[in-house]
Amino acid sequence: MDGQMYGVPHGWGANLLMYNADAVTPAPDSWSAVFPGAPEMKGKVTAYDSPIYIADAALYLSKTQPDLGIKDPYSLTTEQLEAAADLLKQQKENIGEYWSDYTKEVQAFESGSTVIGTSWQVIANTIEADGKVKIGTVLPKEGSTGWSDTWMLSSKAAHPNCMYKWMDYIISPEANAQVAEYFGEAPSQTKSCDLTAEKTHCETYHATDADYAAQIHYWTTPQKKCVDGSGDNCTSYDEWVTKWQEIKG
Repeated sequence: MDGQMYGVPHGWGANLLMYNADAVTPAPDSWSAVFPGAPEMKGKVTAYDSPIYIADAALYLSKTQPDLGIKDPYSLTTEQLEAAADLLKQQKENIGEYWSDYTKEVQAFESGSTVIGTSWQVIANTIEADGKVKIGTVLPKEGSTGWSDTWMLSSKAAHPNCMYKWMDYIISPEANAQVAEYFGEAPSQTKSCDLTAEKTHCETYHATDADYAAQIHYWTTPQKKCVDGSGDNCTSYDEWVTKWQEIKG
């Protein structure tokens, strides 16, 4: 409406730092473990395989190199994007493999070929349930990137009333509880917390922890018009895609 998109969120989560608790000591509390500290685990570091991962590097730089002036990890000027890319190129020398399929990361940690890297809580839960490897997770002190999944309604939907009924259903406590557990995320409908099959689900995913959620910088598509409203001199996602190809080589 009037150029503004609307939707209803159904769940959210953080991109965490996960590590093999036997191989990585002391327990890390910073993304420095996979950036300047990556050479210590050369060949056994993993990272998410997507141009949006550039934001993870930008977030780290915003805290450790304030002179760069990064205020929002998705609103990067050409110079800021280049700085994040340089950090990721250095990290690349220590990466064993990138992941996009979470089952591949589970296999990598359980085989020992990977011992530290970015991850999701659902991946940690899967590894813990298998019991093959002792792992730890942390939302680092610099904060984290993350996601908020949302159902959207097309302005040109043929049957909008049907779509509204779907939205009412999917964010109901009962349905949202099922979605959150199946997908592995915090439900956006907190009344769902009383209805999950696993009674500690919302505690595990920090569903009602406002301080935890406030540390997450949710995935946002970079645009020339800075998404944080700071100006029109930011880099677009297309530029991030090109830069990611350069990083991976």
